[in-house]
Amino acid sequence: MEKNQAFVISGTNDKLWNFHELISHLVKNQHQHVSLKINPEAICLETLGIYRLLDTFEFTQVDIYTENQLEQHSKYNIIVDSHNRWLAHQPTIDPGLHGWTGAKTFLAFYHRPTASRLGFASYLYTHYRDASSIHFSYDKDLDRIQLYEFDKLISLRLESISDVANLLPCMPLYAYDNHDVDEVGTWYEYLRDPGITLYRDILVDIVSEAHVIGNTFYPTEKSARPMWLKKPFIMFASRDYLCYMRQMGFKTFNDFWSEDYDGYEGRDRLVRIIKLIDTLASKSKQELNEIYQGMQSVLDYNYDMLLNKTYTKTITPIT
Repeated sequence: MEKNQAFVISGTNDKLWNFHELISHLVKNQHQHVSLKINPEAICLETLGIYRLLDTFEFTQVDIYTENQLEQHSKYNIIVDSHNRWLAHQPTIDPGLHGWTGAKTFLAFYHRPTASRLGFASYLYTHYRDASSIHFSYDKDLDRIQLYEFDKLISLRLESISDVANLLPCMPLYAYDNHDVDEVGTWYEYLRDPGITLYRDILVDIVSEAHVIGNTFYPTEKSARPMWLKKPFIMFASRDYLCYMRQMGFKTFNDFWSEDYDGYEGRDRLVRIIKLIDTLASKSKQELNEIYQGMQSVLDYNYDMLLNKTYTKTITPIT
């Protein structure tokens, strides 16, 4: 690695995947200028333990490149890229996908089996299967089963284990036939994804974002997709995620159902969202259609904001 070339920190919300490589890099570059880059985009570095690790070394300067606008540190130089490629990407959406056939109420559209996604998909599968479109494209072979976040799911909601026992034998669970693009990789392309046709039939997208723990905010295609398809969303993400979306200029759905879950993360957020799912599931199709018709101006507004890129790119941290 060339001098001052950024070392890429790879991890998930709370797990550092290349820990030993990072340690070797830090040891090799003590008392020098070190550059670090976060992958994926916006993991909370405090939660990941990066600052505690850096504090055990001595460097002339540490630059950290991230897309997390909430990342701050008094000692280390945080360099934030506020250009969000997922929001900036502008697909061409068939207007015929804008609407609701009334066939389904909920959508669970997942790949990586994080704890929250396992919790929501299994809950819908167990309790509201007929009212839900569930696409969970992750295999359960021996090489992959170890990546299922069963242990974290227990800490979020113990009752979900019995729900997952119902879902797991059916994994991978496909809601459509052509699922060749389920391995998204480094980029997501709407026009290559037949899954967007699911949005014609569903009312609300149960989104589980990539960055859900700690001081972080970064909308991915998971947040942009329902807005492009003009559908409301319920958002499992970091605390105050919806507040930050409103700071950007987007509208959320507190006029139509409770969004009190946004003041929480983790277990508290998940159980409140499940309660909201129960509330919506208890409503008749007529009641749900009245809600849907009433929010058309909000759905159009968010779509137009993405299309015209009139959203604000910078936010102010909530303290």
